[in-house]
Amino acid sequence: MPTLLRCLARSLPILLIFASLAAAQDPTGTLQGQIKDPSGARVPKAHISVRNIATGFRASQQSEGNGNFRFSYLPVGEYELRVNAPGFAEFKASNIRIDVDRIIGFPVELRISTETSRLEVTANPATVDVSSTLGNVVSSREATDLPLNGRNLTQLGLLQPGVAPMTFGLAKAGGILRAGQAYSVNGEPPEANNYLLDGVSNVDSVNGGFALRTPVDAVAEFRILSSNPPAEYGQTSGATTTVITKSGTNEFHGALYEFLRNNAFDARNFFAADTEP
Repeated sequence: MPTLLRCLARSLPILLIFASLAAAQDPTGTLQGQIKDPSGARVPKAHISVRNIATGFRASQQSEGNGNFRFSYLPVGEYELRVNAPGFAEFKASNIRIDVDRIIGFPVELRISTETSRLEVTANPATVDVSSTLGNVVSSREATDLPLNGRNLTQLGLLQPGVAPMTFGLAKAGGILRAGQAYSVNGEPPEANNYLLDGVSNVDSVNGGFALRTPVDAVAEFRILSSNPPAEYGQTSGATTTVITKSGTNEFHGALYEFLRNNAFDARNFFAADTEP
């Protein structure tokens, strides 16, 4: 018996670590690329910095010997990239979008410092998602501008490939709490999906679907990882829906809306005596 207790005591920290890792997934993205000069040669030990335009979050590093750089675990948002190297003009690129669970490849080509004091890319250049995960991103602008019946966030999932609404039978079997809060992805049942809110589990284990439906005004991104998600997304055999809420910024902002739904403006069916509820 004492031997068993000693074994449990030794394994307890490991179990706690794995439990903490399984409790949440980081709602972040990655920015990587390679720095070259005008001749195509790679530039090592260049100073690279990124800054979140909305929040001011910063990170910096030096490029490797082969000119590569990689910023992991960046919070979602718009970023500014700066690159400085001896003998080269400063490179600056703005409006680089980092989305959840996406690896953005951004190549950088430096200019000789005698040509110009700074090379600035103001427009958003074409970025490539080099990750193996499949799944589209619905932005906050789309979430607020698209017509959603009842301001139901779940309807945004139906915009992505492979996502289908629940059949009438499944919706009725789950009751009123299940209707309008789950969907089927790639033929899997709704119960096989995982739902995350800012990396934390948000699953209604009884009815299936979201446990808490976030107001669309508070959503920064909405994405369904429909195929080949990263290793940290487990627990289920279906897709993973991850919702990222908006964070604070350096500017004061807010929103106000009124949602009214009654029978006052409803039309009467021609064959009905009164307006139907």
